[in-house]
Amino acid sequence: MLAKLLSLALASLLTITISLVPVSAQTQSQPTADSAHADQVKAKVTRLGTGKQARVSVRFRDSSKLKGYIGEIGTTHFTLIDPSRGTVTPIPYDQVQAIKNTNHSAVTAALLGAGTIVGVMLLVVLSLRGS
Repeated sequence: MLAKLLSLALASLLTITISLVPVSAQTQSQPTADSAHADQVKAKVTRLGTGKQARVSVRFRDSSKLKGYIGEIGTTHFTLIDPSRGTVTPIPYDQVQAIKNTNHSAVTAALLGAGTIVGVMLLVVLSLRGS
C-alpha cells in the first residue's frame, strides 16, 4: 500500500513538473518592454564607459535623481560614484527611467576647435582682402 502511494505521489510530482517547464521557458524567451528598456540602458552605460570622464545623471522610475560617474559595469547593474559625497551606489538597469551624459568636455572641445577654425579663416580672409 505504501509503495502504491509513493509511486502515485512521484507520478503526480513528475506530471506537475513537466507541465510547468514549457511555461517557464516560454516566459523567459519573450522579452518584455521593461527588459528591452533595461537592455538599452545597459548598452548606453557600456558605450559611456567607466571613470571620471563618464559623468551621468540618472533618473529613476520613482522620479528620484542621482549624479556622478560610472564606477563599474555589471550584467544586472552598474555603480554610480558621487565624488562630492564619496558614495558608491549600485543601480539596477531595470530601475533606470533615463540616463544622460553630463560630461561636456567633448562638446566644449568641439566648440573650441570650431571657433579656432572660424577665427583662422577670418584672419586669412581679412589678410587677403587687405593685400
